[in-house]
Amino acid sequence: MALREGPGIRGLSFQRSEEKRSYLSSFSSSFDEFGPPYADLPMEILVKIFTYLAPSDRREASQTCRRWCEASRHTAFLANFWLVLHRQSFDVNVPPVRDLLQSFLHFPNIQLSEVDFERIGNFFTQFGPHIQRIVFQACEIQERDMIAILRCLPALRSLTIGSCRDLFMCVRLFDDPAEREQLRQILANVTELSLNHIQYLSDGILHRIVDIMPGLRVLDLAGCHISFHQGLYRKFYTGDGKQPSESVLTFHYISQLIDERKASLRALDFSETLVDDNALEVLAGMSPALCLERLELNRCEQLSNRGLGRLITAHATHLQHLNLSKTYRLTDACLLQICRELAGLRVLKMRKCRALSNQGVRELGQLASLEVLDISYCKEVNGAGILEGIASRPNHTLRELRVQGLNLCEQSIIAIAENLSALHVLDLGYCFHAVSDLSVQFIIRNLVRLKELDLENCGKLSDEGLTGLGMLAKIERHEQRKSGARAAENANAQPDEDHPPEPEPEPAQVPVAPAPHMRISLRSRAEQEIVEDAERKKLLLEAMQRKDSLQSAHTDSGSSFSGHYVGRLQQLTILNLTGCNGLTDVTLMCNFRIAGLRQLSLARCQQISYDGIRAMVQGCPAVEQLDLSECHNISDRAVEQIVVHLRRLRTLSLRRCYQLTDFSLDHIACHGHRLRELDVRGCKHMCADPAMRLVNLPLLTTILAGRQDEAANGAFDAAFTTMPTPPPLPPAPRLSMRF
Repeated sequence: MALREGPGIRGLSFQRSEEKRSYLSSFSSSFDEFGPPYADLPMEILVKIFTYLAPSDRREASQTCRRWCEASRHTAFLANFWLVLHRQSFDVNVPPVRDLLQSFLHFPNIQLSEVDFERIGNFFTQFGPHIQRIVFQACEIQERDMIAILRCLPALRSLTIGSCRDLFMCVRLFDDPAEREQLRQILANVTELSLNHIQYLSDGILHRIVDIMPGLRVLDLAGCHISFHQGLYRKFYTGDGKQPSESVLTFHYISQLIDERKASLRALDFSETLVDDNALEVLAGMSPALCLERLELNRCEQLSNRGLGRLITAHATHLQHLNLSKTYRLTDACLLQICRELAGLRVLKMRKCRALSNQGVRELGQLASLEVLDISYCKEVNGAGILEGIASRPNHTLRELRVQGLNLCEQSIIAIAENLSALHVLDLGYCFHAVSDLSVQFIIRNLVRLKELDLENCGKLSDEGLTGLGMLAKIERHEQRKSGARAAENANAQPDEDHPPEPEPEPAQVPVAPAPHMRISLRSRAEQEIVEDAERKKLLLEAMQRKDSLQSAHTDSGSSFSGHYVGRLQQLTILNLTGCNGLTDVTLMCNFRIAGLRQLSLARCQQISYDGIRAMVQGCPAVEQLDLSECHNISDRAVEQIVVHLRRLRTLSLRRCYQLTDFSLDHIACHGHRLRELDVRGCKHMCADPAMRLVNLPLLTTILAGRQDEAANGAFDAAFTTMPTPPPLPPAPRLSMRF
C-alpha cells in the first residue's frame, strides 16, 4: 500500500508545486520594472481613493496616465473644476479655444476674465449643455454674443456679470420680447444672479434680465450705482411711473422686484452701495413672506443701528449669514441684538466696525451655531473681550476665527487654542503683543485641524515658537501657574480657618551661566540685536544637531526638545509668516515637513538663507505660491533649489531680493515650467527686461519687473512687463485649469 500511495502522493505534491509556480509566475508578471499596475484598478476604487485627495493633488495625479486622468474627471469632482481664460481673444480659429474644441472633457464652471469675444463659433453649442456656472468679468462682449451664449446654457445655475461696461452701454439690452420668452424657458433653472460693479445698469435693464430668470433665489448688486433718494425717483418717473427707467437705477424699483420675488428670494447683496436705514426698513416690512437667509452689507457706510435692528427682528428665525464689515456706525447695541435674536446665525463678519467694544464681543458666546467669525481691526476690542466671550468655554462649532489687528494678550491666544479645538482657519496677523513663542506652542499642540494660519507681522515670534526647542519648561511653568491660580480661587471661595493654605513652592530656577566681566560695547542697538540673533541661532543649531529628530522629545536626555514643532499641523495648507523677522533657518531646518502646504509667505524674514530654503523645499514639495519678498539673504543658489524641487510652483515673489542676478532667471527658465506669475521688482542686479530671458515659458503670463521698484506702496503701476513676449517665440495663450 505504501508503494501505491507513494507515487500518488508524489504526483499530488508535484501538481501542487506546478500550480504554485504558475501562480507565482502570473503574480510576478504583474509587477514589471516600473512597479505594480495601479492603473488597472477598477474605476470605483480609483474614484474612492481620489476622494481623499485635495483638488491640487488630484490634478497632479491626473497627469500620471490616461486612466487616472479619467478618474480625476469623474462627476463627483466636477463641482470644483473651473476653466479659466484670462486676457485672451475668444476665437475658435486660434488657440486655446481651438484646442479646447478637440477636448473630450466637459467644463461645468467657466470663468472669462478680460476676454475679447471675436468668434464664439460652436464652442458653447458643444460645451453649453454641461455648464452650470459662468462668470464674465471685465469682458468686451456685445449683446448679440451674450444672447447667443445664453441660448446654449440650459443647465445654467449661476450667472455672474461684473464690470462689463460695453454690454450695458446698450440701452435696449434684452429688449426683444420674443428673445426674452425664449431665454426665459432656457434659463428657468438659474438661481443666482450677480451684476456687480456695473456703472450703466438701469431699472429697465435689470427688469428685463430678472424677467428671463423666473427661479431666482440670490440677487447680487454689489458696487452698482443705486439711488436711494426719493427725489431722484420722482424726477425720472413722470406720469404713471409704471415703465422702468432706462436712465437710472433706483432702490424704489429694486424693492418692487424684490416684493414680486419675495417668495423665492433667499439672499441679497447690497455691498459697497449707499443703502440706508430706510431701505432696510422696507425690506423688513416684507417679512414674513420674504425669508432672507443671507445678507451682504459690506462697506455700507450709511447704515446705523435703527435700520439694521428692524431687519434683524424681522428675519431673526432664518438669517444664517450676515456680513457687516466696514459698517462704521454700528455699535455694541446692534451686536447685542444679533447675539440675542439670531440664534441660528452661522457666519458673522464685522471687520473694521470701529465702534464695537468688549461690551458687545462678550456676548458672542451666545451664538451656539456660529461657524465663521471675523472681528478684525475693531480697535476697541482687546483680550478681555475674547476671554469673556467666544473663548470663555469649550466650543466645537467654530471653524474660522479672524481677529487680525486686535490688541489681544497672550492669555487670550492660549484660551483660543485650548477652547476652540475645531478651528480650521485662525488669523492672528498684526497681534504684536499676544503672539509669542508660548502662545504659538499652545496653538500647535491643540489646534491640529488648522488648514490656514496667519501670523503676519508678529515680531515676538522666534524659532523656539515654531520648533519647540527649549519650550517644555516654559509650558510647564505656565500650566503650574494656571493650576495654582485655580487652587487659589477655590481656596478663596471656601476658606478653611483650621488649615491655612501652605505657601506655593517657588518654581525651580533655570541655571544661568555666570555673567562675564563688565565690558563697554561700542555697538549700536541694531548691531547688538544682530549679534544676539546670531548667537541664539548658533545655540539652536547646536541643540538641534544633538538630536537626530524631534521624535525622541520625551526622553530624559532631550527634555529641551519636548516642545511642539509646526510639522504637527499636517492639515495646514496656508501659512503666512510675513514680517516675522525673528525666524531663522533653524525653523525651516527643524522638521519643517508639511506635505499638504500650498501657500507659504516668508516675506521680510531677513534671516532666511540658502540652508533654510534647501530644507523647506524638501519638506514641503506641494507649495504652489511662495513669497520671499525682501529676504535679502536669498541667493541664486536658493532660487535654483526652489524651482528644481517645487514642481507645482505657480506664483513666486522675489521682490527686493538684492543678491539675485540673471542666473536666477536662467534657473527659472530651465525648471519653472508651471510658473504663472513672477515678481522681481527691485532686484537691481537683474537685466532690465527679464521677459526676454523667459520666452520659453508659455504659461508665464505676468512678470512684475523694475530695478527701482516704484510700486513701493503695494499698487501695481507701470513698472511691470506682461507676457506674451515679442516674436519670434511668442508663448501660447494662457489656459488655466483651476480646481
